[in-house]
Amino acid sequence: MVIIETFTDYQIDALKELANIGMGRAGAKLSEVFEHRVTLNVPNVAMVDADKLDSLARKAESNSPIINIIQQAFIGDIEGRSTFIIGGHNFTDLVEILGYEESDAVDERRQKEMLLDISNAVNSACLSGLAEQLTLDIELTNPSIIAFNKENIELKDFFFKQKDQQTHQTLLFEIKFFIKDIDLYCDNIISLKISSLKNLRVALERLL
Repeated sequence: MVIIETFTDYQIDALKELANIGMGRAGAKLSEVFEHRVTLNVPNVAMVDADKLDSLARKAESNSPIINIIQQAFIGDIEGRSTFIIGGHNFTDLVEILGYEESDAVDERRQKEMLLDISNAVNSACLSGLAEQLTLDIELTNPSIIAFNKENIELKDFFFKQKDQQTHQTLLFEIKFFIKDIDLYCDNIISLKISSLKNLRVALERLL
C-alpha cells in the first residue's frame, strides 16, 4: 500500500512560488527562442487524480486545431514526467517563425529535432530552477515526441498514455506560456511520482 504524502495550503503556496521562479526561467528561454514577449500565467500546483489528467487532455485538445506533445522523464531525488505541449500552429508556421530554412518545413526529421530542442531547453530551465531552490539533484532523460502535428481530435490516444501505476493520485505542476504576437501557446505539465513526494516535502520543509 502506497502512503500518499500530504501538503498543507502553506506548503502548496510555497511550491507555487518556487514553480513561478522556474517558469520565469523557462519563459525567458522561450522568449529567446521565438524572439517575442512571453506571457506567463500563475502556475497551478495541486494533488490530482487520473480524471484531472484526462480533463487536461481534453482542455488541450480544445485550444488548438494542431498540437505537438513532447514527454520527458526526470530521475534523481525526485522523479516524474514533464509533458510539454505546443499549440496554435502547424509546423510550417513554426519553422517560419523560428527563422529556419524553408526546406526544414517539409523535413520531418528536422522538424522533430527542433521540437525536442525547444522542449528540452524549457524543461531544463523550469525543472533545474525548481531543483536548485530545493537543493535536490535531478537528471532529465531524453525527450520523446508522442504527438507530432496532430489534429486535436486525435489526441485522446496520446496524452498521458502512460499513467502512474502506483496510484491514481499525483502532485501536478501546470505551467502555461502564451506568445500573443504569434498566437502560440505552450503548456508544461509536470507530474511527480507518489514515491517522490516524501523527498519533496522534506526538502520543502528544510527550505521553509
